Amino acid sequence: MKNGNYSEKADGVERPLNLNIKISDNKIAEVSNQSSDISDLEQGTLDKMSRHIIKNQSVSVDAVSGATISSNGILSATKQAIIDAGGNVNDFTEDGISKDLEDKTDNDSDSKENVYNNWVKKPDKIDKTIETDLVIVGSGISGLSAAVQAGQDGVKAIVLEKNGFVGGNGSGVEGMMGAETKMQKDAGITFKKEEVVKNELETIQYQADGSFWVDLVDHTADNIDWLIKQGVKFDRVDDYHHTCPLPTFHWFEGGRGAIGYVPYMKQRAEELGVKIYTSSPVTGLIFDGKIARGVYATIDDQIVEVNAKAVIFASGGFGQNRELIKKEGWNIDNMLFVGMTGSTGDAYRMSRAVGAKDTLQNSAPLITNFVQALPLGNGRDLLAGGPALWVNQDGVRFTDESITDRNAILQSQPFKSIKNGYLVFSRDMFAKYEDNLQNLSKEEQKSMKGIDEMNHHDSKEALEILDDSVKTNKGNSLFTADSLEELADKVGLPKDDFVNEVKRYNEFCHNGEDREFGKDKKYLEPIEGGPYYIARLDQSLAISIGGIGENRRFEVIDDNWNKISGLYAAGIDSAMQYKSIYTINLGGSCCAHCVNSGRYSVMNAEKYIDDLNE
Repeated sequence: MKNGNYSEKADGVERPLNLNIKISDNKIAEVSNQSSDISDLEQGTLDKMSRHIIKNQSVSVDAVSGATISSNGILSATKQAIIDAGGNVNDFTEDGISKDLEDKTDNDSDSKENVYNNWVKKPDKIDKTIETDLVIVGSGISGLSAAVQAGQDGVKAIVLEKNGFVGGNGSGVEGMMGAETKMQKDAGITFKKEEVVKNELETIQYQADGSFWVDLVDHTADNIDWLIKQGVKFDRVDDYHHTCPLPTFHWFEGGRGAIGYVPYMKQRAEELGVKIYTSSPVTGLIFDGKIARGVYATIDDQIVEVNAKAVIFASGGFGQNRELIKKEGWNIDNMLFVGMTGSTGDAYRMSRAVGAKDTLQNSAPLITNFVQALPLGNGRDLLAGGPALWVNQDGVRFTDESITDRNAILQSQPFKSIKNGYLVFSRDMFAKYEDNLQNLSKEEQKSMKGIDEMNHHDSKEALEILDDSVKTNKGNSLFTADSLEELADKVGLPKDDFVNEVKRYNEFCHNGEDREFGKDKKYLEPIEGGPYYIARLDQSLAISIGGIGENRRFEVIDDNWNKISGLYAAGIDSAMQYKSIYTINLGGSCCAHCVNSGRYSVMNAEKYIDDLNE
């Protein structure tokens, strides 16, 4: 190959990266950045990927967890540089080389309980040992909260982050719940804390231990004051697009945790002396049969034994682990997984390996319905239910379609009990209720642009999108027909049952009374006059909330409610205040829990550590 520096473009998360690939003596000598506005996420990914590419002289290295787009872009750019230099890419590929970035997921075997034993097994080789008082696994909202609290209290602590960047799922969080906060008082907002507790417990039919809610709500005002002192920026407080029964939502600066929370908390933790290791997955828990005494991790390509007096799991749940989601009871055949790719349930499996109480069946996912063939992230009135008709695989109606009005996450819950659910509507209904649907790019769809711009109304554009979606029919999920009989044939529904169900529903609409589910009269609109449409409703899952049993002190517990000494769970690894339903109707409660559990798991771990030292 010809020696030289080769400028190549690599796909990035938001924009292309400009890379310099140096070829010297038939080797890849350097993979470096030339972009002036590279993000911390992408710089961390580049550092990790370049190290492995150069070390192994291979473009067969694995992607950095949580940064697949940037990783693949860096690999493609390196391949192009090899070609530009006159080399053969095949000379730099080798099956099985450099697997040290691989996640220890063993998803295919998670149905076997004994597989969790692998997560407490000591590695055959230890390259290095680190001694600390506290190890925090994960650097999202809860992990950073824990890190700052530990640093502030003078606890010797380290943070181990699987991804090549900090923030995790929290980067996309828009804000957090608060009750009786200074921001609310300054805005003239007054309501009592107990109103929040009552509202949330009613939503989950009082299934949870209400003391968890009382603790959380009682701490919200102090937690927000504390965050502000640490540098976190809030914009305003309101009722989140007029969707919350109480104005509890405190918006982060810029409407994202990545802007208003993560950079400030990361900086503060480091100022307080807490070391944060990125691209450093925890591969196992050190457990002596009774007490958690640290973790095993991969740090800077070395297998490290981290000896600690206490361990806090704050690793972001199991929302990307298909087998665990299936075990939770969901049909995952057509499910869309949109959360952080590193959230594979590592903490859950380590906890189960040491006998933790399993609350997976009662965990509460952030989950909504979607139609594969239609654009994501914009338009919501008809697609979320409301005036549409839903039928199951038998062509029979199975719920009040407007349940989203009461709780956004309720829309998916009935689908857990059926094989398939279908959305039935007419063309006129789509033009009327989805006229804010926009032809957005994929990046715009991932944002909240379509929902935030609620003043956009263009029925013609919406119908053009519908027609294009029927033609492309992604996922074989959207069909049209001129008759109801033909529509049933499109998806294999029992024809007579389906036609009779639509006729019965139309009668309810004409009479202004839903005699099956009592749907509000304002949503009763008959499905008459073709063309007719039917769409399969699949589920889009962002995060899982819960899975690990814990007490009010955030100590992990066993089936007999005995604590597992030295082991704590924070953030969405825990969340005992939710039972199957994420009570999202009061915006920001999960983020508030993440901050609260991060702080108080540290405070309680401090007491435990002090007792050990006496």
